[in-house]
Amino acid sequence: MTGALTILAVMLLTSPDVGVDEALAKAVSADADAMATAVESQTYVKRARISSVRSDFDREAGVVMFEGNVIIEYDRDYTMASDRLFVFTSGTNELSRVVAVGNVSITNDIRVGSCEMAVYQRKSGEISMYAGRNGSAKLADAGDAGNEVEGSRIRFWLDSEHIEVENPQIKVDRTGKDGLM
Repeated sequence: MTGALTILAVMLLTSPDVGVDEALAKAVSADADAMATAVESQTYVKRARISSVRSDFDREAGVVMFEGNVIIEYDRDYTMASDRLFVFTSGTNELSRVVAVGNVSITNDIRVGSCEMAVYQRKSGEISMYAGRNGSAKLADAGDAGNEVEGSRIRFWLDSEHIEVENPQIKVDRTGKDGLM
């Protein structure tokens, strides 16, 4: 059933008009390659794949939990890793938010982030990164650019360059390279 739950999560993260019941039925009856082809063929779809050591699905609560070495790859745009990941659906069985907890890292070609907890809100496309008790949330340019921002909470949106930081500490590269700042 773990493979089916992975397919279910892929469908929930990528198909806004597929409900949990329909996705579960398709996931249980299809193999991963066939499902990936079906999901990929829809034009509005962004593809996501989640892997973990363990997963649980509570249909009544509308929650899928992934635990242990969780990695979510989102349409090659970014990768998120964490100890645990919770996928929440709304009353209409559509994805509403994703919560990553414990040793969270978020990376793409441009930026690298780390924090104790991150929340993705599907409707707004917002990701909020939260600091842990003994550290801060960090977002830095990937590679050698050297720009970095730390804070108790960092908010950014997937479709824009806008970033908001609470209690910021900012490190700017003195070479003047373009990047985070």
